[in-house]
Order: sequence, then C-alpha cells, then structure tokens
Amino acid sequence: MLKINQIRCEVGETFSIHHIAKKLRCSINDIQSFEIDRESIDARGDDLHYSYSVYASIKNEDKYLKNRDVKKETKEVYILPTATKTPKQRPIIVGFGPSGMYAGLILAEVGLNPIIIERGQAVEQRAKDINAFFTKGKLLESSNVQFGEGGAGTFSDGKLTTRMKNVRVSKVYEEFVEAGANPAIQYQQRPHLGTDVLQTIVKKIREKIIRFGGEIHFDTKLESLYLNDNQIVGIHTNKQDFSTDSVILCTGHSASDTYETLLTQGVEITQKDFAIGVRVEHPQGLIDQSTYGKHYSHPALKAASYQLTAKTSVNRGVYSFCMCPGGVVIPASTEQNCLAVNGMSYSMRAGKNANSAILVQIPRSDFDQGHPLDGFQFQKKLEQLGYYEGFAAPAQNIKDYLKHTPSDKLVIPTSYPRSTIMKDMHAFFSDEVNIAMEEGMKQFDKRIHGWIDQGIMIGLETRSSSPIKILRNDDGSSSTIQGLYPCGEGAGYAGGIVSSAVDGIKQAENYIAHLNQ
Repeated sequence: MLKINQIRCEVGETFSIHHIAKKLRCSINDIQSFEIDRESIDARGDDLHYSYSVYASIKNEDKYLKNRDVKKETKEVYILPTATKTPKQRPIIVGFGPSGMYAGLILAEVGLNPIIIERGQAVEQRAKDINAFFTKGKLLESSNVQFGEGGAGTFSDGKLTTRMKNVRVSKVYEEFVEAGANPAIQYQQRPHLGTDVLQTIVKKIREKIIRFGGEIHFDTKLESLYLNDNQIVGIHTNKQDFSTDSVILCTGHSASDTYETLLTQGVEITQKDFAIGVRVEHPQGLIDQSTYGKHYSHPALKAASYQLTAKTSVNRGVYSFCMCPGGVVIPASTEQNCLAVNGMSYSMRAGKNANSAILVQIPRSDFDQGHPLDGFQFQKKLEQLGYYEGFAAPAQNIKDYLKHTPSDKLVIPTSYPRSTIMKDMHAFFSDEVNIAMEEGMKQFDKRIHGWIDQGIMIGLETRSSSPIKILRNDDGSSSTIQGLYPCGEGAGYAGGIVSSAVDGIKQAENYIAHLNQ
C-alpha cells in the first residue's frame, strides 16, 4: 500500500483514478484500488486548485518510491475490542454528549447492554425547547444548548477538525457517515456537520445503540453515587435508582452541580486553567476575501474560516476559538439570570456573518480561593454580570472597545436572536484580560485587514472548556472511587466533538479491559 501526497485536481473536476495515474505517470490499469485520505484547496497566488492525498494499492509499488510524494504506508483500521467475560451488572453511562454517545456505542456493539442516563431531553424535544429560548427567551434549565441528547456540540458549528493522530478518529467519522453524514468528512481538511445535520445524526446513533441492546433514559439526572468502601454499587437519580459497579462519567463542562456532589462523595477534582472572552462577528465576505484573495467569489469556494493567535505583554495568550463561518451567535445559558454565548452554524454555512470566540487565557491564580470548583464560580459571576433582561447581550463595536467608548450603533447587524444592549465590554473583565484582548485584536487586524473596523463584540464567552479535571489512573479509572471512569470534556480530558468522542471510546475500552481481567 502506498501513501501518495500532493495530487493535483483542477477546480471543477471530479477527483478520480486518472489524477493518481497522472501523478505517478502510470497506467490506470496498474492502480488496483485507492481511498482518499485528505482533500485541501490551495488558493495561494493565481492558481486555484485542489490537492489530494490517497492510499493506493498499485502494481510494482517499489518503483514509485523515488517520488518524494510517495511512501509505503498502510491506513490504520479501528478494531472493536472483545469482551471475554459477562459483567454481573450492566455498566452505566452518565451523559449523552459525544463522549457518552461513543462510549455507549462501543459497549453496545460489544454486547454489554449499557444503560445511559441524560439529564436533558431527546434531540427532537430539545430542539423545540431551544427554539423557544432563542425566540421567546424561555430558558429550561434541564433542556438547552448545553444539556440534552448530543451535548453542547449538537447546537454548535459541528466542527470535526482535530489534530489527533489516533485510529479512533476514523471510528468516529465512520459512525457519523453511517448515521447520514457526508462521506467527505472523512478526508476534508476542515470537516464540519452543522447543527441541522447533527440533530439527525445523534438520533440515528441513539437508535443504533438501542438496536444493539443499549437503554437510554432522558430527563434523568445523576444525583449521587451509592458507595461501599469507595466502590460504586449503584447510582441515585431524580427518577429511579440503578444498581451497577461501573459508571462512565460523561457529564460535560457545564454540569457544575453534579461535580459539586461528586466532590463531597470523595471524587478527586482539581482546578484547571481555562479561558474567557467574547464572541465577535464580521461580514463573511471580509473573511472570504482575506482568505482567498482574488478568488474569493469563486463558486467552488466555501465560506472561509480563520484561526488566530497572539502573544501579549501580560503573558496571556489570546486566540480565536470555535470559529463559525456563515453562522449565528446564540445564547447558551443553563441558569436563569446568567448569560453565556456561543456560536452555531448550519450545514450550508450560508449566513451573512462569520463569528468566533476571542478568548484570553485565565490561569488558576485569577480565581483560586482554595476550593476545587472555584473556576465554576468565576464563570458564573461573569455570566451574572453579562446578563440583561430577556437574555439581551451586551455589545460593542471592536473599534469602539479599543477606544474605551460605548457604541451608539453596531457597524453590522448581529445574528444574535435576542436583543443587544450597548455596553463598554471593559466593564466585565480585569485590567490584564482587557490589555491582552486589546493587544490581540490589534495583531489580528494585521492578519485580516478590516477585522477591527468591521467587527462587533456580542456577549461573554465563558464555557469554552471545563475549569476542572477529575483525576484518573493510567487505566482510566478515578483516582479515588473504584468503578468510576471520568470522561470527556467535562472531566478535563477533551475539547470538541471529536476528541470527546475519542475519549469516550478509550474509556469504554478501559472498562472492557478491566472486565476481562
């Protein structure tokens, strides 16, 4: 098997075996099979084209190894673990976001019949609840952008980009495709699904888990563990009790009440650095033109994204996060009288605005008052400060923020579905955070000309990552509670849909390995 890189394909052409043959200067009859590994578009200079990498089986492979873009390599394939023993009690998964979903899927496929509980609603009802929040300001604390089937990622951009080199990533993509995603996500440079597609996908994965013997309980919240000498013997929920000796904990980064309970029961939790900031919006055309240059209006090009980072004089990094091309800014609160915002895109990314979080690093020294959950209190205070009646969002033009002047009117219409209130955003942050944000924004404008003059700030971004880490042993189990497997973004081991799903797979594997002993 060969890995062949830098295969050129003109815009408007459909990639085929002929492009590989041209690259290798061989007959198409010599190419026995191929699979696309990566697709990217090159918009540098005057020449717009696609570049592909493929795995291919070719006759007389050794003769092509002199080409610097060719090497011998076999694509890794995920192999499902095998359970050699039957558990005395069914394993329980708490939370049905990406990590819980994939942990449940693995256990179900292996034949271990997991029980999954989720504090929020199934995606069909959840979508209705979220729509009522966006349009009427009616927040349900148990069913919202953070809580419910699919987790926070279901109502986001659905970004699948990851830097992980892990065979489990292929399993994540394969299951998404089986559930209805475009197969191209398996090789696109920056794959994404969109909230509309994700809502269909998570339902189909749920149905597969049930078909393989899993059981899912919605509107069911973990209230405590039942322990016997630090060994799990069951769980207590708001609906019923369950007996079990194993719990994979996938509760997400917003379940502060659950972590407070677990802490009192002896689960070892530590503080973790995180980041806070704002959502910014710009005309999508500005980002497209900056990215694609003179090609920016080409019909083959999709809405462009950006990734920006900056170092500052106060030793705090500033960076863009969860950038949503053609997306919308949304309220993402879980509590009354608190406002957190996030970004969301649909599969077509056809909105007029691009949005992104602009975050500043927050070290533990900013919030440490001696309690492991102090980071959650720090987040909540910000969300209370940033709340206005009806979940209106504080807003300001970026150019006015840099002048320390409240804006009279936003330079572009916002996509935020609730109202906005003109405020000086400096009021919400410490001097160091404001200095870092100002310096970062000035650097970003040098990368994307017009980023300051055509940009607006909408609401406070406080939920980019978990402010805690639940400590676990090398085998994935809790450092203090036997039978507990902390997992995913909420436990401090992932960030985003793919890495969370991968951690769910790993923890399912760890449970199976322990079972087999």
